[in-house]
Amino acid sequence: MKKVFSMASFIIFLVGLVFYLLALLGKDTFLLPAVITAVVGFLAGLFGEKTIQRKIGLIGNALILVVGLLLPFVVTTFFWNKP
Repeated sequence: MKKVFSMASFIIFLVGLVFYLLALLGKDTFLLPAVITAVVGFLAGLFGEKTIQRKIGLIGNALILVVGLLLPFVVTTFFWNKP
């Protein structure tokens, strides 16, 4: 059962990557599905068996979350505000 989670994390990462690339190309409606699939893939990777797919899924989904959520939040909160 754990192997299913690690493979699912990898596949969900690929789907989230496609959604995020579509969001970068100007289709803003794909940003939320990219982040949601990254969260689901990250959680699936946490419960998966220790394989290379799990590592790729965890790191890839974490990068999508950092670039899609954390980085814009930090920039708009601390650097792009006007007093």
